[in-house]
Amino acid sequence: MRRIPAGALLTGLTAVIVVACEKAPRAPTTEQTAPSVAPTLSRSDQLLLAAASIALPPAGIQPGDLPEPNSRGAQVLATYCAQCHALPAPTAHSATDWPGVTRRMWIRMDELPESLGVKVPTAAERYEILKYLTGNALKISGSVLPAGQGRDTYALVCSRCHALPDMRQHSKEDWPTVFARMERNMERMKVKPLTAKQTEDVLLYLKNTGAATRPARAGGD
Repeated sequence: MRRIPAGALLTGLTAVIVVACEKAPRAPTTEQTAPSVAPTLSRSDQLLLAAASIALPPAGIQPGDLPEPNSRGAQVLATYCAQCHALPAPTAHSATDWPGVTRRMWIRMDELPESLGVKVPTAAERYEILKYLTGNALKISGSVLPAGQGRDTYALVCSRCHALPDMRQHSKEDWPTVFARMERNMERMKVKPLTAKQTEDVLLYLKNTGAATRPARAGGD
């Protein structure tokens, strides 16, 4: 099955809208041609383009880097979820968040024009995808966060977009890199950036509460 890059999908959606605009009735021409005016997109078309441009995973992984890459769940995930955008890591969301995320993706897939050639998973395949994602999801912190300077800031700003992750899933040395990636995601998704003080507090808290050593990768690879 042909894989459709995110850019190609967005281009296809744009082409569909532009063709629709070009087919609209045109006013009779006169000897003096009026300056051409770009067609005005409807609000629904603007929302469609906005969703296509900002609601895709900002980064992805290779199928071989998935936990248990030869399992049925990993294979179905790679088959369907990499058609339109980068393949998401299961740890992109918690088990609590994945059902809502996948439902949103399936609704979009069901509404895409058949001309784009995007295959839609069956009900059984959707079950396999969701079971795999929730089984390998982001591990969240307990109800009581470990004590430490910056804890309140961490709880406030990092819960705006997702469940609070378990600090022990990354080492103290790795957390700054993970944090930088989250900052890029926030910028891409138009989330209000952290202040310099908030950044300092969150990084200090993650460094002090992260795992002492780098945890082993899922699947043992």
